[in-house]
Parts: sequence; structure tokens; C-alpha cells
Amino acid sequence: MTEDRSVRVGIVGLGTIGRIHATRIDDLGAELVGADLDEDARASFTDEFDAPAYRDHHELLESGVDAVIVGVPNRIHEEIAVDALEAGVDVLLEKPLAHSVESAERIAAAARAADGFCTVGFTMRFSSLTQRAIELRDEGSFGSLSHVSVDYLRRGGVPGGGRGWFTDEGLAGGGVLMDLGVHIIDLALYLLDYPTVVEVSGRARSEFGEYDVDDSATALLRCADGQTISVETSWHGTAAPSRSCVVRGSEGGASFKVSESDLAFVSADADADVDTLAVEANDMHLAEDRAFLEAVAGTREPPAETVEEALVVQRVIDAIYRSSESGRAVRLTE
Repeated sequence: MTEDRSVRVGIVGLGTIGRIHATRIDDLGAELVGADLDEDARASFTDEFDAPAYRDHHELLESGVDAVIVGVPNRIHEEIAVDALEAGVDVLLEKPLAHSVESAERIAAAARAADGFCTVGFTMRFSSLTQRAIELRDEGSFGSLSHVSVDYLRRGGVPGGGRGWFTDEGLAGGGVLMDLGVHIIDLALYLLDYPTVVEVSGRARSEFGEYDVDDSATALLRCADGQTISVETSWHGTAAPSRSCVVRGSEGGASFKVSESDLAFVSADADADVDTLAVEANDMHLAEDRAFLEAVAGTREPPAETVEEALVVQRVIDAIYRSSESGRAVRLTE
């Protein structure tokens, strides 16, 4: 933590995720401002953080900020992110990139042309266990990676009880795939160093609520070099809650849960014991926000490819939906 408040960060959207970021940005010592259409949300933010709050992102940008964190419904991502990037402001955009592939492509184009940088809130990358798995990969402990299996399963975990914007297809662009699936699809691709995805087969379901979006989904991704990824996600279902990842390679593999403190390493030698590696669990949001602030302050290199990778994830999710509708695998093209 630091007492240096020379970096001024605007939080656009003062709901749950906005407050999560605001708490950590405040703890890290940056100056806060906020923006939200809801008057009560603005008043609560000002009272808690002793910081000004504006009605919209236009007023916030005009007030002068170095960076913004965008935590609003997916359909509104494009307007706010593009305006901020065109104003020369650095952006942390909550996942997913947008509500549609077309909107995501326009954000990516704005990021390429911007003086500032844009990163996307793939929080699981910042888990200490994910980083330990990356170290093992880079050390060659896995050998040639072949498969990653990821899941993110809840029970009774439909946001807002099914009555908020997360289950409004017009605002969210989809259901659990857009909310939880985006995290684990990025996690799997990140561990594989983002290979080219060539084919997607999946099934999205809506089984447990009075809404039109998916509340569970299953998918298989095939990559250009033969690597595969399996994905399982649900807001509610008849499976135990889980956030797990299994990595398999020619020399070894690993399994871990992103929010816990142990990673199991399994050697290709069947006679070798499973090696449990103790890794201290961390606050993923705090690590993410610290990295963002350091990049804004210029003491850390900004993330180079996060928006382009988020665009890949957006295309994969779109392909899962199309595969589910058609009953056939979907080929991804450049």
C-alpha cells in the first residue's frame, strides 16, 4: 500500500463490482472519484470514501482523471470505454469486453488507436495459484501442454435472484457464459499462452429461472496445434460449487482451485507421488488493482494484449451460443 494519491481514478458504476474496486483503490492510496446514474449510490459512495461522485462518465472525465474503472452493464461498456480512451485516459474494463462481438471489436479498435491503455478485468489471472501454474509452465515442468479443463459452478447463484440486468439479454448479451464463463475461458487460454482457437462445440441451457438467458453451459474448444479446452459453468445446478482448473501436459500436470492455497502437481511418472505445493492465497481483486495503478503511474508496463485476448474470448462465447442453437460445431476464422 502507499500514501501517494497522485493518481486519480474514476469508478464508473457504483454497484457491487464498482465498490469492490473502490475499496481496494482507496486502500492502495489513489484518489477516488465516482459516477453513477443512481443518486443514492452516489451519496453512499461520497459518504464512504469522502470523494465526489458525478451523474455520468462525461462529468467524471471532465473533472480530470488519470484512469477509469468501468463496472456497468455490458451493453454500456462501449460508450464509456471509447469515450475514456479517446480522452487519453487509461481504462480497466470489467469483463466481458462487451455484450456482442461487434461492440467488442469497436472497443478493441479504439484501444489500438488510443494514447492510453485498456485492460480487461480477468481477475483469475491474478490468483497466486494461477501465477504458480504459469511459473511451472514456463519452467517446462508440464512439458508440451495438451489440455486444460476449467469449471465455475454455483448453487443458487443467479445474480439478483434473476431480476437484475445480468439476466436481461439486451443489457448483458447472454447469461452465465457472459458472467462466469468468460473468466474460466480466459483462464484456460491464458494458461495455454493463448493458442488460436479453430473450432467450438457447446450447449447453453436455461433450466432454473424465469429468464431467457443461459444459466448453465458446457463447451469444448479445439486449438490449431491440437490443444483442447473443456468448459463447464452454471449459476445454479445439481453440482457442488467449484472453481477448479486441471492442466495436462506430456511431462506433468496440475490441478487447483483459484481461491484456495494448494496446487497438486502430477508427474507423468506413474510411480511418483502427487506433489502438493503450498501457495499462499491472495486477494485477486487487490492484485489486479495494484497492477492497474502501477501501470497508470508508469512504474509497470501496461498489459500488451489483454483487449485482443478479451476479443478472442468474446468470439468463443459467441461461437458457443451459435453451436448451441445449431447443434453443430462452429469453425472460427480470422
